[in-house]
Amino acid sequence: MNVITNFRVYDLEETLISSGYAMIEEYDEQHCIEQANLLKEEITGENRHYTRALKLLKAPLNSGHCSFAKGIVVNMDITFTNKAWIEFQRYHFADIITGMSTMHRISKFDLEAAFNEYTDSVIIERLKELQQVYNETKSKEDYLKLLYSTPAGLKMTGRISTNYLQLMNIWSQRHNHRLPEWRQFCDELIVKLPLFKEFLIANGQLQDCQ
Repeated sequence: MNVITNFRVYDLEETLISSGYAMIEEYDEQHCIEQANLLKEEITGENRHYTRALKLLKAPLNSGHCSFAKGIVVNMDITFTNKAWIEFQRYHFADIITGMSTMHRISKFDLEAAFNEYTDSVIIERLKELQQVYNETKSKEDYLKLLYSTPAGLKMTGRISTNYLQLMNIWSQRHNHRLPEWRQFCDELIVKLPLFKEFLIANGQLQDCQ
């Protein structure tokens, strides 16, 4: 199962061009539009906007030289367990737009399919019992027992909005994480997001194996 689905990348070409704004004397909107259209046709190693961005990315992510990467916006659906979602919320420039809710739907979830393979089957069976009890009694106390007994292996999908700079920071911290879903997330970033691998190579986080 994929961790990242239904993703969109915005302003990639426009942001590559804007990475050079610090060195211009006069802004020309039409020129920027023309340059962006050329990049949308093909981004090559000879394009000056692309090569400039890679040069800037040789600096540390917190140096300010890489700040242009904040302009490459990414919206995506992520399927994580409760455990990984809690860790994801530490990142200040990665907004959770909306997502599945235990508060609203825990009594309706198909608990046989809702958990990852590391969740003990005995715990799932107990949760199914609590779910059945609540669906029969509809009492607030039984609902809270069901809600608070839900283990960390529950998988839920949410949509997030973030940017390349934050994702590069996440990758640097999580690609060797103990949770397999974090490692899979980082692997999928490299495969699915355009130029993300190249940015990591330029930043020295990833070796160029080509």
